[in-house]
Amino acid sequence: MKHDLSLETAQQLILENIYELPAERVSLLQAVGRVLAEEIVAAQDLPSGPQSAVDGYALGDGTAQANTCFTLKGSLSPGNYHPMEISSGQAAGVYTGADLPAGTRSVIMHEKVQRKNGKIQVLEDVQPGSNIKGAGEDYQQGEGLMGIKTRLNAGHIALLAAYGYEELLVYQQPRVALCSLSKNVVSHKQIPQPGQVRDSNLPFLSALIKQEGGSVVGQLWASELEPQILINCLKHLAFQTDLIILSGGTYAGHRSEAQELLESAGARMIYWGTDIQPGSHNGLALYESEPVFALSGNPAACAVGFNLFVAPALRYLQGLPALPLQVRARCTNSFNKAARSHRLVRGRAQLGTQGWQVTVLPGQKPSMLKSLLGCNALISMPPGHSPLEKGSEVTVLLLSADEGQYT
Repeated sequence: MKHDLSLETAQQLILENIYELPAERVSLLQAVGRVLAEEIVAAQDLPSGPQSAVDGYALGDGTAQANTCFTLKGSLSPGNYHPMEISSGQAAGVYTGADLPAGTRSVIMHEKVQRKNGKIQVLEDVQPGSNIKGAGEDYQQGEGLMGIKTRLNAGHIALLAAYGYEELLVYQQPRVALCSLSKNVVSHKQIPQPGQVRDSNLPFLSALIKQEGGSVVGQLWASELEPQILINCLKHLAFQTDLIILSGGTYAGHRSEAQELLESAGARMIYWGTDIQPGSHNGLALYESEPVFALSGNPAACAVGFNLFVAPALRYLQGLPALPLQVRARCTNSFNKAARSHRLVRGRAQLGTQGWQVTVLPGQKPSMLKSLLGCNALISMPPGHSPLEKGSEVTVLLLSADEGQYT
Protein backbone atom coordinates (compact mmCIF):
# COMPACT_ATOMS: atom_id res chain seq x y z
CA MET A 1 0.00 0.00 0.00
CA LYS A 2 1.23 3.47 -0.86
CA HIS A 3 1.01 6.42 1.52
CA ASP A 4 0.61 10.20 1.36
CA LEU A 5 0.45 10.60 -2.40
CA SER A 6 0.22 13.73 -4.47
CA LEU A 7 -3.17 14.51 -6.00
CA GLU A 8 -1.96 13.60 -9.48
CA THR A 9 -0.42 10.29 -8.38
CA ALA A 10 -3.58 9.26 -6.53
CA GLN A 11 -5.76 10.08 -9.54
CA GLN A 12 -3.48 8.06 -11.81
CA LEU A 13 -3.64 5.06 -9.45
CA ILE A 14 -7.43 5.25 -9.43
CA LEU A 15 -7.68 5.20 -13.21
CA GLU A 16 -5.22 2.30 -13.40
CA ASN A 17 -7.44 0.19 -11.15
CA ILE A 18 -10.86 0.64 -12.78
CA TYR A 19 -12.33 -0.37 -16.12
CA GLU A 20 -15.06 0.82 -18.42
CA LEU A 21 -18.43 -0.80 -17.84
CA PRO A 22 -19.99 -2.88 -20.63
CA ALA A 23 -22.77 -1.52 -22.83
CA GLU A 24 -26.47 -2.32 -22.74
CA ARG A 25 -29.56 -1.44 -24.75
CA VAL A 26 -32.17 0.81 -23.15
CA SER A 27 -35.32 2.50 -24.39
CA LEU A 28 -35.02 5.99 -25.83
CA LEU A 29 -36.58 7.75 -22.83
CA GLN A 30 -34.40 5.81 -20.39
CA ALA A 31 -31.29 7.04 -22.18
CA VAL A 32 -31.38 10.63 -20.85
CA GLY A 33 -28.12 11.27 -19.01
CA ARG A 34 -26.59 8.01 -20.23
CA VAL A 35 -23.45 7.76 -22.39
CA LEU A 36 -23.65 6.51 -25.97
CA ALA A 37 -21.70 3.36 -26.78
CA GLU A 38 -22.29 3.67 -30.53
CA GLU A 39 -21.99 6.30 -33.23
CA ILE A 40 -25.23 7.64 -34.68
CA VAL A 41 -25.35 8.57 -38.37
CA ALA A 42 -28.30 10.12 -40.23
CA ALA A 43 -30.10 7.34 -42.10
CA GLN A 44 -31.88 9.87 -44.33
CA ASP A 45 -32.29 13.58 -44.91
CA LEU A 46 -34.09 15.55 -42.21
CA PRO A 47 -36.57 16.70 -43.28
CA SER A 48 -36.89 13.95 -45.88
CA GLY A 49 -38.49 16.36 -48.36
CA PRO A 50 -39.37 20.07 -48.65
CA GLN A 51 -41.73 21.29 -45.93
CA SER A 52 -43.60 24.45 -45.10
CA ALA A 53 -41.99 26.61 -42.42
CA VAL A 54 -45.25 28.48 -41.69
CA ASP A 55 -49.02 28.20 -41.76
CA GLY A 56 -50.00 29.68 -45.11
CA TYR A 57 -50.17 28.92 -48.80
CA ALA A 58 -47.88 27.02 -51.14
CA LEU A 59 -47.47 28.89 -54.44
CA GLY A 60 -46.73 27.44 -57.86
CA ASP A 61 -44.57 30.48 -58.65
CA GLY A 62 -41.22 31.41 -57.12
CA THR A 63 -41.68 35.13 -57.67
CA ALA A 64 -44.80 37.24 -57.56
CA GLN A 65 -45.48 40.89 -57.00
CA ALA A 66 -47.85 42.21 -54.38
CA ASN A 67 -51.54 41.96 -55.38
CA THR A 68 -50.94 38.93 -57.65
CA CYS A 69 -53.82 36.46 -57.50
CA PHE A 70 -53.58 32.65 -57.36
CA THR A 71 -56.28 30.05 -57.87
CA LEU A 72 -56.74 27.99 -54.70
CA LYS A 73 -56.56 24.34 -55.71
CA GLY A 74 -57.16 22.90 -52.25
CA SER A 75 -55.75 22.68 -48.76
CA LEU A 76 -53.72 20.30 -46.64
CA SER A 77 -54.59 20.04 -42.96
CA PRO A 78 -53.01 18.13 -40.06
CA GLY A 79 -54.29 14.57 -40.02
CA ASN A 80 -55.75 14.91 -43.51
CA TYR A 81 -52.72 14.85 -45.79
CA HIS A 82 -53.08 13.71 -49.40
CA PRO A 83 -50.71 14.08 -52.36
CA MET A 84 -51.28 17.23 -54.38
CA GLU A 85 -49.61 19.04 -57.25
CA ILE A 86 -49.79 22.72 -58.14
CA SER A 87 -48.54 24.66 -61.11
CA SER A 88 -47.95 28.29 -62.02
CA GLY A 89 -50.83 30.50 -60.92
CA GLN A 90 -52.09 27.96 -58.41
CA ALA A 91 -51.92 27.81 -54.60
CA ALA A 92 -52.70 25.31 -51.85
CA GLY A 93 -53.28 25.85 -48.15
CA VAL A 94 -50.53 24.29 -45.99
CA TYR A 95 -49.60 24.12 -42.31
CA THR A 96 -46.27 24.35 -40.52
CA GLY A 97 -44.23 21.19 -41.08
CA ALA A 98 -46.43 19.93 -43.92
CA ASP A 99 -44.86 18.13 -46.87
CA LEU A 100 -45.33 20.58 -49.74
CA PRO A 101 -47.36 19.81 -52.85
CA ALA A 102 -45.32 18.93 -55.92
CA GLY A 103 -44.57 22.04 -57.94
CA THR A 104 -44.30 24.38 -54.92
CA ARG A 105 -41.85 27.22 -55.56
CA SER A 106 -42.51 29.39 -52.46
CA VAL A 107 -44.78 29.69 -49.43
CA ILE A 108 -46.48 32.81 -48.12
CA MET A 109 -47.77 33.31 -44.59
CA HIS A 110 -51.49 33.15 -43.94
CA GLU A 111 -51.47 36.72 -42.64
CA LYS A 112 -50.00 38.05 -45.90
CA VAL A 113 -52.91 37.12 -48.19
CA GLN A 114 -56.56 37.95 -48.78
CA ARG A 115 -58.87 35.08 -49.71
CA LYS A 116 -61.99 35.52 -51.80
CA ASN A 117 -64.06 33.45 -54.23
CA GLY A 118 -61.65 30.51 -54.46
CA LYS A 119 -58.62 32.70 -54.98
CA ILE A 120 -55.93 34.30 -52.83
CA GLN A 121 -54.28 37.65 -53.36
CA VAL A 122 -50.75 38.08 -51.99
CA LEU A 123 -50.24 41.35 -50.11
CA GLU A 124 -46.44 41.52 -50.52
CA ASP A 125 -43.79 40.55 -53.02
CA VAL A 126 -42.86 36.85 -53.01
CA GLN A 127 -39.26 35.58 -53.33
CA PRO A 128 -38.19 32.13 -54.61
CA GLY A 129 -37.97 29.48 -51.88
CA SER A 130 -39.38 31.72 -49.17
CA ASN A 131 -40.73 29.92 -46.07
CA ILE A 132 -39.61 26.51 -47.35
CA LYS A 133 -37.58 24.06 -45.28
CA GLY A 134 -35.46 22.23 -47.82
CA ALA A 135 -34.83 18.49 -47.76
CA GLY A 136 -31.82 17.80 -45.54
CA GLU A 137 -31.86 21.36 -44.18
CA ASP A 138 -31.40 20.05 -40.62
CA TYR A 139 -29.27 16.97 -41.33
CA GLN A 140 -28.27 15.20 -44.53
CA GLN A 141 -28.13 11.46 -45.10
CA GLY A 142 -24.81 10.03 -43.90
CA GLU A 143 -24.02 13.02 -41.68
CA GLY A 144 -22.77 12.22 -38.18
CA LEU A 145 -25.38 13.02 -35.54
CA MET A 146 -23.68 11.92 -32.31
CA GLY A 147 -20.31 10.43 -31.59
CA ILE A 148 -19.58 7.51 -29.32
CA LYS A 149 -19.22 8.52 -25.64
CA THR A 150 -21.70 11.40 -25.93
CA ARG A 151 -23.70 12.04 -22.76
CA LEU A 152 -27.29 12.28 -23.94
CA ASN A 153 -29.48 15.26 -23.08
CA ALA A 154 -33.01 16.25 -24.03
CA GLY A 155 -31.89 17.68 -27.38
CA HIS A 156 -30.26 14.39 -28.34
CA ILE A 157 -33.46 12.53 -27.42
CA ALA A 158 -35.52 14.85 -29.64
CA LEU A 159 -33.25 14.27 -32.63
CA LEU A 160 -33.15 10.51 -32.11
CA ALA A 161 -36.94 10.43 -31.84
CA ALA A 162 -37.19 12.31 -35.14
CA TYR A 163 -35.23 9.46 -36.71
CA GLY A 164 -37.44 6.82 -35.13
CA TYR A 165 -35.01 5.36 -32.61
CA GLU A 166 -36.69 3.20 -29.97
CA GLU A 167 -33.57 1.81 -28.29
CA LEU A 168 -29.96 2.92 -27.88
CA LEU A 169 -26.70 1.21 -26.98
CA VAL A 170 -25.30 2.99 -23.91
CA TYR A 171 -22.71 2.29 -21.24
CA GLN A 172 -24.12 0.69 -18.12
CA GLN A 173 -24.95 3.08 -15.31
CA PRO A 174 -22.48 2.84 -12.40
CA ARG A 175 -24.17 1.35 -9.33
CA VAL A 176 -22.89 2.79 -6.05
CA ALA A 177 -23.27 1.85 -2.39
CA LEU A 178 -22.71 4.38 0.41
CA CYS A 179 -21.70 3.79 4.02
CA SER A 180 -21.30 6.28 6.86
CA LEU A 181 -18.69 5.06 9.36
CA SER A 182 -19.10 7.86 11.90
CA LYS A 183 -20.62 6.32 15.04
CA ASN A 184 -22.35 9.56 16.02
CA VAL A 185 -24.00 10.11 12.62
CA VAL A 186 -27.58 8.95 11.97
CA SER A 187 -29.82 9.10 8.92
CA HIS A 188 -31.19 12.54 8.07
CA LYS A 189 -34.66 11.04 8.51
CA GLN A 190 -34.07 10.42 12.22
CA ILE A 191 -34.25 12.79 15.17
CA PRO A 192 -30.71 12.86 16.58
CA GLN A 193 -30.22 12.02 20.24
CA PRO A 194 -27.75 13.92 22.44
CA GLY A 195 -24.28 13.46 20.97
CA GLN A 196 -25.64 12.53 17.52
CA VAL A 197 -25.87 14.54 14.29
CA ARG A 198 -27.96 14.12 11.17
CA ASP A 199 -26.11 12.79 8.15
CA SER A 200 -25.73 15.29 5.30
CA ASN A 201 -22.93 13.44 3.50
CA LEU A 202 -24.85 10.46 2.14
CA PRO A 203 -27.70 12.59 0.70
CA PHE A 204 -25.06 14.95 -0.73
CA LEU A 205 -23.08 12.08 -2.25
CA SER A 206 -26.29 10.57 -3.63
CA ALA A 207 -27.06 13.82 -5.43
CA LEU A 208 -23.53 14.09 -6.82
CA ILE A 209 -23.61 10.48 -8.00
CA LYS A 210 -26.88 11.12 -9.83
CA GLN A 211 -25.39 14.23 -11.48
CA GLU A 212 -22.45 12.12 -12.67
CA GLY A 213 -24.73 9.52 -14.25
CA GLY A 214 -24.62 6.89 -11.49
CA SER A 215 -27.30 5.40 -9.25
CA VAL A 216 -27.24 4.65 -5.52
CA VAL A 217 -28.43 1.11 -4.75
CA GLY A 218 -27.67 0.86 -1.03
CA GLN A 219 -26.91 2.95 2.07
CA LEU A 220 -25.57 1.89 5.47
CA TRP A 221 -24.85 3.67 8.78
CA ALA A 222 -22.31 2.21 11.20
CA SER A 223 -24.27 3.79 14.06
CA GLU A 224 -27.08 1.30 13.38
CA LEU A 225 -25.09 -1.93 12.87
CA GLU A 226 -22.67 -4.15 14.75
CA PRO A 227 -19.18 -4.21 13.14
CA GLN A 228 -19.43 -7.75 11.75
CA ILE A 229 -22.94 -7.18 10.43
CA LEU A 230 -21.69 -4.01 8.74
CA ILE A 231 -18.85 -5.96 7.10
CA ASN A 232 -21.26 -8.66 5.90
CA CYS A 233 -23.62 -6.03 4.49
CA LEU A 234 -20.78 -4.34 2.60
CA LYS A 235 -19.65 -7.67 1.16
CA HIS A 236 -23.19 -8.34 0.01
CA LEU A 237 -23.48 -4.89 -1.58
CA ALA A 238 -20.17 -5.37 -3.38
CA PHE A 239 -21.76 -8.03 -5.58
CA GLN A 240 -24.60 -5.67 -6.53
CA THR A 241 -22.55 -2.56 -7.23
CA ASP A 242 -19.64 -1.21 -9.25
CA LEU A 243 -18.24 1.15 -6.61
CA ILE A 244 -18.49 1.73 -2.84
CA ILE A 245 -17.93 4.98 -0.94
CA LEU A 246 -17.16 5.12 2.79
CA SER A 247 -17.73 8.44 4.54
CA GLY A 248 -16.03 9.19 7.84
CA GLY A 249 -13.78 7.08 10.05
CA THR A 250 -10.65 8.35 8.30
CA TYR A 251 -9.23 10.42 11.17
CA ALA A 252 -5.50 10.80 11.67
CA GLY A 253 -3.71 8.25 13.81
CA HIS A 254 -2.01 4.89 13.66
CA ARG A 255 -5.10 3.16 12.32
CA SER A 256 -8.49 4.49 11.17
CA GLU A 257 -11.90 2.82 11.35
CA ALA A 258 -12.10 2.85 7.56
CA GLN A 259 -8.81 0.98 7.20
CA GLU A 260 -9.80 -1.55 9.86
CA LEU A 261 -13.12 -2.18 8.14
CA LEU A 262 -11.53 -2.62 4.71
CA GLU A 263 -8.87 -4.99 5.97
CA SER A 264 -11.38 -7.00 8.01
CA ALA A 265 -13.50 -7.38 4.89
CA GLY A 266 -10.51 -8.71 2.96
CA ALA A 267 -10.05 -5.68 0.73
CA ARG A 268 -6.63 -4.85 -0.69
CA MET A 269 -5.46 -1.32 0.08
CA ILE A 270 -4.09 0.60 -2.92
CA TYR A 271 -3.18 3.82 -1.14
CA TRP A 272 -3.92 5.76 2.02
CA GLY A 273 -3.56 9.50 2.44
CA THR A 274 -3.03 12.29 -0.07
CA ASP A 275 -1.22 15.60 0.25
CA ILE A 276 -4.36 17.74 -0.09
CA GLN A 277 -6.32 20.06 2.15
CA PRO A 278 -9.10 19.57 3.13
CA GLY A 279 -9.64 15.81 3.25
CA SER A 280 -6.09 14.44 3.27
CA HIS A 281 -7.20 11.32 5.16
CA ASN A 282 -8.66 9.35 2.26
CA GLY A 283 -7.89 6.14 0.46
CA LEU A 284 -8.66 3.54 -2.17
CA ALA A 285 -9.03 -0.21 -1.75
CA LEU A 286 -10.15 -3.04 -4.01
CA TYR A 287 -12.61 -5.67 -2.85
CA GLU A 288 -12.84 -8.46 -5.41
CA SER A 289 -11.58 -5.90 -8.00
CA GLU A 290 -14.32 -3.41 -7.03
CA PRO A 291 -13.06 0.06 -6.02
CA VAL A 292 -13.87 1.20 -2.49
CA PHE A 293 -13.22 4.87 -1.70
CA ALA A 294 -12.75 6.19 1.83
CA LEU A 295 -13.57 9.89 2.19
CA SER A 296 -13.42 12.31 5.10
CA GLY A 297 -16.52 12.73 7.24
CA ASN A 298 -16.27 16.52 7.27
CA PRO A 299 -18.84 17.72 4.70
CA ALA A 300 -16.62 20.09 2.70
CA ALA A 301 -13.68 17.68 2.84
CA CYS A 302 -15.98 14.88 1.69
CA ALA A 303 -17.12 17.06 -1.23
CA VAL A 304 -13.55 17.83 -2.28
CA GLY A 305 -12.62 14.15 -2.08
CA PHE A 306 -15.61 13.14 -4.19
CA ASN A 307 -14.85 15.67 -6.92
CA LEU A 308 -11.15 14.84 -7.06
CA PHE A 309 -11.27 11.05 -6.75
CA VAL A 310 -14.75 9.52 -7.07
CA ALA A 311 -16.20 11.68 -9.87
CA PRO A 312 -13.26 10.84 -12.20
CA ALA A 313 -13.83 7.15 -11.45
CA LEU A 314 -17.56 7.38 -12.22
CA ARG A 315 -16.87 9.15 -15.49
CA TYR A 316 -14.18 6.65 -16.47
CA LEU A 317 -16.57 3.76 -15.79
CA GLN A 318 -18.94 5.32 -18.33
CA GLY A 319 -16.23 5.79 -20.95
CA LEU A 320 -15.96 9.56 -20.47
CA PRO A 321 -12.92 11.82 -20.02
CA ALA A 322 -12.16 11.55 -16.33
CA LEU A 323 -10.23 14.46 -14.87
CA PRO A 324 -11.62 17.98 -14.30
CA LEU A 325 -10.64 20.58 -16.87
CA GLN A 326 -8.12 23.13 -15.55
CA VAL A 327 -8.29 26.79 -16.57
CA ARG A 328 -6.57 29.98 -15.50
CA ALA A 329 -8.81 32.52 -13.80
CA ARG A 330 -8.60 35.81 -11.93
CA CYS A 331 -9.78 36.02 -8.32
CA THR A 332 -12.57 38.49 -7.64
CA ASN A 333 -11.79 38.47 -3.91
CA SER A 334 -9.04 37.34 -1.53
CA PHE A 335 -8.25 34.32 0.65
CA ASN A 336 -5.86 34.96 3.51
CA LYS A 337 -4.45 31.48 4.12
CA ALA A 338 -1.30 30.03 2.57
CA ALA A 339 -1.00 26.42 1.41
CA ARG A 340 1.20 24.07 3.43
CA SER A 341 -0.09 21.10 1.44
CA HIS A 342 -2.05 21.16 -1.84
CA ARG A 343 -5.01 23.30 -0.78
CA LEU A 344 -8.27 23.16 -2.75
CA VAL A 345 -10.45 26.21 -2.14
CA ARG A 346 -14.15 26.01 -2.98
CA GLY A 347 -15.13 28.68 -5.48
CA ARG A 348 -17.59 29.89 -8.07
CA ALA A 349 -16.14 30.21 -11.58
CA GLN A 350 -17.66 32.16 -14.45
CA LEU A 351 -16.51 32.79 -18.01
CA GLY A 352 -16.84 36.45 -19.00
CA THR A 353 -15.67 38.72 -21.80
CA GLN A 354 -12.27 39.07 -20.08
CA GLY A 355 -11.84 35.33 -19.54
CA TRP A 356 -12.45 33.16 -16.51
CA GLN A 357 -13.11 34.70 -13.11
CA VAL A 358 -13.42 32.86 -9.80
CA THR A 359 -14.83 33.93 -6.44
CA VAL A 360 -13.74 32.33 -3.17
CA LEU A 361 -16.93 31.20 -1.44
CA PRO A 362 -17.59 31.87 2.27
CA GLY A 363 -17.32 29.04 4.80
CA GLN A 364 -14.02 27.37 3.91
CA LYS A 365 -13.70 25.26 7.08
CA PRO A 366 -13.83 21.50 6.28
CA SER A 367 -16.86 21.08 8.54
CA MET A 368 -18.95 23.84 6.96
CA LEU A 369 -21.70 23.37 4.39
CA LYS A 370 -21.91 27.02 3.32
CA SER A 371 -19.16 26.77 0.69
CA LEU A 372 -20.98 23.92 -1.08
CA LEU A 373 -23.77 26.25 -2.18
CA GLY A 374 -22.94 27.54 -5.64
CA CYS A 375 -19.60 25.72 -5.76
CA ASN A 376 -18.64 24.74 -9.31
CA ALA A 377 -14.85 24.98 -9.06
CA LEU A 378 -11.85 24.26 -6.88
CA ILE A 379 -9.04 26.81 -6.74
CA SER A 380 -5.75 24.92 -6.79
CA MET A 381 -3.08 26.18 -4.38
CA PRO A 382 0.04 23.94 -4.60
CA PRO A 383 2.23 23.48 -1.49
CA GLY A 384 3.91 26.75 -0.55
CA HIS A 385 1.39 28.91 -2.42
CA SER A 386 0.92 32.31 -0.79
CA PRO A 387 -2.51 33.67 0.23
CA LEU A 388 -4.77 34.66 -2.66
CA GLU A 389 -5.06 38.33 -3.48
CA LYS A 390 -7.92 39.97 -5.34
CA GLY A 391 -6.99 40.15 -9.04
CA SER A 392 -4.36 37.40 -8.83
CA GLU A 393 -4.33 34.66 -11.45
CA VAL A 394 -4.88 31.09 -10.25
CA THR A 395 -5.44 27.59 -11.60
CA VAL A 396 -9.04 26.42 -11.29
CA LEU A 397 -10.50 22.92 -11.59
CA LEU A 398 -13.98 23.11 -13.13
CA LEU A 399 -16.45 20.73 -11.49
CA SER A 400 -19.41 21.06 -13.83
CA ALA A 401 -20.60 17.74 -15.22
CA ASP A 402 -21.27 19.38 -18.59
CA GLU A 403 -19.53 17.88 -21.60
CA GLY A 404 -16.19 19.55 -22.23
CA GLN A 405 -15.42 20.24 -18.57
CA TYR A 406 -13.26 17.12 -18.25
CA THR A 407 -10.08 15.82 -19.92
